[in-house]
Amino acid sequence: KITVGGNYVAHDPDATDGTETAVALLWGNADASGGDAPAVALVRGPAIVNRHDLVFAGTPSEPEITAAHAALAAAGILVR
Repeated sequence: KITVGGNYVAHDPDATDGTETAVALLWGNADASGGDAPAVALVRGPAIVNRHDLVFAGTPSEPEITAAHAALAAAGILVR
């Protein structure tokens, strides 16, 4: 989630605009290449999701994925 404006975008562990912290999961696909797009997202739990169903943008390292899972757990979204 971008700190300024509050839009949700793909998680980017190298960013410094808020998107470095995973806070939600996109449910399905959303094409925002032309600007803002409506989408459905899981933004808080309690919820348990299958780690094998998660797709990350780019190629995050295992420590970055672990940090994203921990950040989601803080929102009540447990990755198993």
